[in-house]
Amino acid sequence: MDIARFVPGLAVLRTYKVSFLPHDLAAGLTLGAVMVPVGLAYGELAGLPLAGLYGSMLPLLAYALFGSSRQLVVGPDTAMAAIVAVSVAPLALGDPGRLALLAAGLGVMVGILCLLAGLLRLGFIANFLSKPVIVGFMHGLALVIVGAQLPKVLGIRSEGETTLDQFANILHRLGDTNLAALAIGASCFAVILLCRRFLPRVPGTVVALVGSVLAVALLGLDARGVAIVGKIPAGLPGLSLPFLSLADVDALLPVALVAALLSFSDTVVTARAFAARNGYKIDANQELTALGAANLAAGLSQGLPISASDSRTAVAEAAGGRTQVTSVVAVLVVAAVSLWLANLLYWLPSAALGGILIASAWTICDFREFVRLWQFRGISLASALLTLAGVVVFGLMEGILIGVVFSIVLLLRALAFPPDAVLGRTPDGGWHDPAHRPDAVSVPGLLVYRFSAPLFFANCGLFQERIEQLVDRASQLVKAVVVDGGAIHDVDLMACETLVEVESGLRGRGIRLAFGNLRDRVKRDIERGLQLSPQDDDITFPTVAAAAEAVTTGC
Repeated sequence: MDIARFVPGLAVLRTYKVSFLPHDLAAGLTLGAVMVPVGLAYGELAGLPLAGLYGSMLPLLAYALFGSSRQLVVGPDTAMAAIVAVSVAPLALGDPGRLALLAAGLGVMVGILCLLAGLLRLGFIANFLSKPVIVGFMHGLALVIVGAQLPKVLGIRSEGETTLDQFANILHRLGDTNLAALAIGASCFAVILLCRRFLPRVPGTVVALVGSVLAVALLGLDARGVAIVGKIPAGLPGLSLPFLSLADVDALLPVALVAALLSFSDTVVTARAFAARNGYKIDANQELTALGAANLAAGLSQGLPISASDSRTAVAEAAGGRTQVTSVVAVLVVAAVSLWLANLLYWLPSAALGGILIASAWTICDFREFVRLWQFRGISLASALLTLAGVVVFGLMEGILIGVVFSIVLLLRALAFPPDAVLGRTPDGGWHDPAHRPDAVSVPGLLVYRFSAPLFFANCGLFQERIEQLVDRASQLVKAVVVDGGAIHDVDLMACETLVEVESGLRGRGIRLAFGNLRDRVKRDIERGLQLSPQDDDITFPTVAAAAEAVTTGC
C-alpha cells in the first residue's frame, strides 16, 4: 500500500530536507504564538475559552498527518465558533458542562460525516455552495461576530437572540460604554489591521495580546470595570468520547451537516489557493479524510469543531513555513503555554479578545465581491444579499438554508427555461444562430431548432410548445424539423414520451422530425424501444448538416 496516498504527512517526512528545518521552526514558533490568543478568542466566542485552545492542538496534528496540503493550518475558526455559539449554545440552556459536551459531540459528528464522505469520494460536494451564497454567508457571519463581540469591547451587557436584536440592544446601551474597555478593544483591532497591512511579518495578534495584558496588569484597569479572563486551568486536554442522547444527536445532525459542508468548502478553497501559489496540488477526497480525522480529534479532546484558517496559514507561509513540520512545532508551542504559561493570561481583558475577533471578522469581508456579483449578474447579488439578511435576521443555519434554497430555485428556473434558438445555414455549410452569425440564413421548408439544456420533466413541455409555436408562426410552410441536440446531454422518460408526442403530431401534419449531433447515450435513450418514426426512416444523424440534408431530400 502506498503510504503517500493514505498518510501524506508521513510521506513528506520520508523526503524531508534538513534545509527546511530552520524555516519550519521559525514559522512554527510564530504560528504557535498567534494560535494561543486566537484560540482563546474563538473559544470565548463559542462560550468555551479552553475549547478554543484544545482545538488548536490534536486536530492540527491529525491534519498534518492526513491532509494533502503541506501548508494549510486548521483549527477553530470564525464560522465554527459562531455555529457553536448560535446553534449549539441554546441547546445547553446555560449549562457550561453541557455546552462543552455538545460542542465536543458536534466535532465528533462532523468528523464522522467527513470521513464517510471521504470514503465515498464525495469531494465534489464542495461545489454545492454557490459563490453568492458563500459571499453572503461570510459577510453575514462577520456581522454576527461583531454583534456578539462589540458588547465586550464596549464593556456593556449583551442581550438579544438574533444579531438584529443584539445590534438594537447595543444602540440602546451605548451610554453605558466603559471607555477603558473601548480603548483596549479598539487598540487591539487597530494594531492587528495595521500590522497586517504594513508589517505582515509581525504577528499583530500577539502584539495586541501582550500589550493588553500589560495595560491591565500595570494600570489596574480591572478595578475600573474592565472584565478579564481570569484564571485559566493549566494542563493538556484529556481524551474522552462525548456520549450524546438520541435527542441530542437528532438536534445536532442538521448543524453537523452544515458545519461539515462549510468546513470542507472553506478548506478546499484555501488549500487550493496556497497549493497553486507554491506549485503542488491537493486531493479533495483526501481533504475530507483529513478534516474527518481532525474533527474527531477535536471532539475527543474537548475542542471546538475545526476548519481551515486562511489567516493562520498566511502567517505560517509568511514566516517561511515549508511543510507540515510547521504545524507540529506550533502545536508544541500551544501545549507549552497551556502547561506552564497559562497564569500569564490571567490579566487578559475580554475587550482584547473582542477586538481580536472583530479584526478577524473584518478580514473575512471583501466588499469588492458584491461589486463583482452585481457586474456579473444582478440576480447573483440578490442571492448574496438574501443570504446575508437571513443570517442577520434569523440566524446562521436559517440564513444559509435560505441562500441554498434560493440558489436551487434559480438553478431549476434556468433548467426549466433554457436558452434556445432557430438556426440558419452559413455559406460554409454549418448551422449557427443568426444572432451570432449574420450570414446564417434559413432554408425554405426547414426549421432547425437548438435547445440548450438537458431535456427532462421540468422543461419537456416547453420544448414541445416552442416547436409547435415555431411551426405555426413560420412565414413559409414547414416540411421538416431538425433538432440540434448537441446541448441536450441527458433525457428522462417523461421527455422521451414527450418526443413521441411531438413526432406523432408533426407526422400527422406531414412534417418530418430528425435529430442531429446527439450524444451517444442520449441517442440510445431516444431510440431504445420508443420507435419515434416509421422503421424505414432514420430519425437520428451524426450532425445537424446530415440531418438537414436527409429530411430536405425530396422536399
